[in-house]
Amino acid sequence: MNRSKLSLRRPLTLLGAVVLGAAAAVAIASPASAHHSEVAGKAVCDTATGEWVVTWTVTSVAPPGVERYKLIKADLTPAGSTVTNIAASTGDDYPYEVSKPVVGEQRVPGSTESASLTVQAQWKKGKKDFVEPKPITGTVALGGECEKDVPSVTAPTASFASDCEGAVQVTLANGEEANKAVQLTVTAKDFEQKYTLEPGTSKDDIVVPAGAGKISVTESGKDTPLSTYTWEQPKGCVEPGEPEGEIEFTCDEMIFTIKNPANGETVTVTFTPNTGEPQTLVVEPGQTKQAKFPASEGLTVTASSEESGEAPSSGEQPEGGDGGRGGGGGGALPVTGVAATGIAAGALVLLAVGVMLFVITRRRRTTFTA
Repeated sequence: MNRSKLSLRRPLTLLGAVVLGAAAAVAIASPASAHHSEVAGKAVCDTATGEWVVTWTVTSVAPPGVERYKLIKADLTPAGSTVTNIAASTGDDYPYEVSKPVVGEQRVPGSTESASLTVQAQWKKGKKDFVEPKPITGTVALGGECEKDVPSVTAPTASFASDCEGAVQVTLANGEEANKAVQLTVTAKDFEQKYTLEPGTSKDDIVVPAGAGKISVTESGKDTPLSTYTWEQPKGCVEPGEPEGEIEFTCDEMIFTIKNPANGETVTVTFTPNTGEPQTLVVEPGQTKQAKFPASEGLTVTASSEESGEAPSSGEQPEGGDGGRGGGGGGALPVTGVAATGIAAGALVLLAVGVMLFVITRRRRTTFTA
């Protein structure tokens, strides 16, 4: 039997070829995997502007020993949009550091469905350039539903005006910057009306009749009233009360009294004697004030107000006056040519005329003589 020897040369040769081929394949693929770009995007809706804001992050995986790189491609969709900080470069400028991610912001309309960023990098090591084999694209789905949130800048308002008969005029308004119509309800005793106001409109012909009591204005969907009001009597519905003036004579003094009723208006009256210092009375509503002048022969006092003119009053000391000393000695003021009965009658006349002092001083000059 003849046995033939098996030769291992051919199988070994084939095996070596396979190993060499695999090594070559690894050598060719290594550069591609050793330097490449990674693109990631994240989007949020900016409700202040109604735009999508996409934040792009580009990361570089570079060959060993490479510190800087540039992008030879940086394309965006939608077309015409821009991104900050990320741009293609030409020439020998390598603006990006391999160790730091590059971050940029892209803004697109709120109706945009998706956005993408495509980049291709180039690295330089010494005199040798490494170019990314193919561009890398990152895509972000947006959905097209980013809308601007417009809050109501001004709230609806309600204002009120009373009339003298007891009715109230209500004015409703919706602000110019409001972003929607508003429904307001005016409620009072035996009164309820609803009104719808578009932005920038008002209604000023609402009249709540007299006797309706407390008025409430409520916005639809809210429990707390927007505003409330109760009728108040306006100024000018009732004529103010007239002040009253009185004159009193004693043995020692001529006394002017001004009484101002509680529903009157503030009055100012100045009394100027022919001898001595003038006196000014400022009488508030509900007040009573006096001006007193020492008695003297031939005394004349002129009363004037800011509205009126002047009204002089003159008087003599009643007979028997003792200057307030009660008959206890000298010092009485001199009295001439006046009888006791005349003094009494004159005093009554002066008192009667004095009641109308303020009114008279507003009309004509009057002289009071005792």
